[in-house]
Amino acid sequence: MSSQDIQKDRGYWYEAWREIRSDHIAMFGLALVVLLIVLAVFAPLLAPASPTMQSVDGLSDMGDPLPPGSPGFILGSDGLGRDVLSRVMYGASISLAVGVLANLIAAVLGTALGGMAGLIGGRLASWLMRVADVIVSFPVLLLAMAILSVLASPGVIAIAAVIGVNFSGYIARLVFGQVTLLREREFIVAVKAVGGGNLYILLRHILPHVLPSVIVFTTLGAATAIQLEAALSYVGLGIRPPTASWGNMISDGQAYLFTSPWLVLVPGAAIFISMIGFSLLGDGLRDALDPTLERRSIRTVMGMR
Repeated sequence: MSSQDIQKDRGYWYEAWREIRSDHIAMFGLALVVLLIVLAVFAPLLAPASPTMQSVDGLSDMGDPLPPGSPGFILGSDGLGRDVLSRVMYGASISLAVGVLANLIAAVLGTALGGMAGLIGGRLASWLMRVADVIVSFPVLLLAMAILSVLASPGVIAIAAVIGVNFSGYIARLVFGQVTLLREREFIVAVKAVGGGNLYILLRHILPHVLPSVIVFTTLGAATAIQLEAALSYVGLGIRPPTASWGNMISDGQAYLFTSPWLVLVPGAAIFISMIGFSLLGDGLRDALDPTLERRSIRTVMGMR
């Protein structure tokens, strides 16, 4: 088998991975995302202390937070003597859970809504897409604040659900546009001619074509979801204390902004790094998953390794 045949057999996803590996900026973003995942998953094993444990050793003789580098407190302590590093690690699990769950909800709802509307067509499709337009017409932060304010103690699922439903409208419109073009293709017409139902066509023949776009959107959307969760927690409508969240850490630390700035800077840096990671990775995926990418087409034809 020639090198060109081997290259063809490896397929689209292998080529996409090669593009990602050759993109140093995207790989840097991937490294940051992996770091976030490791901190979130292994926080109970890696964190020096419990995020809610108040230690008398975590305060100075004057009762002030300890600065970074203090014995037993690498990133310092907060106003209650809690370890900042431990709280940042546990806060990563909150941010990652919201980012992943919100975009998973958006991907499922948006793909189903946009896909079925694109396949059905007609007046029903128009009504379905009007639903998507209504969903995205509400600013997500204001919508989340309005809904979460009536909940006694909103958790990860409630926050992710509100964000995910809003994001689903964008994915629905994206998928609808692609499906509208695909439904007239010969292979779709042939499946319909032999009695294939809309659900079968959507899952078996449409989904593989729209999946790259959905993956890119959800990766970029994870950065936005993390930012939204932090903003909601900051104003007291997200994760409530004493549960560690980057947003409520900033809210608690703003009272010490001039005397103990690390209480704001450390969780702020965590939010910034996570958003940069998902954004860089999403940009890399957008290029790598583009089937019309010129350099991939040339390399595939020439059988280059």
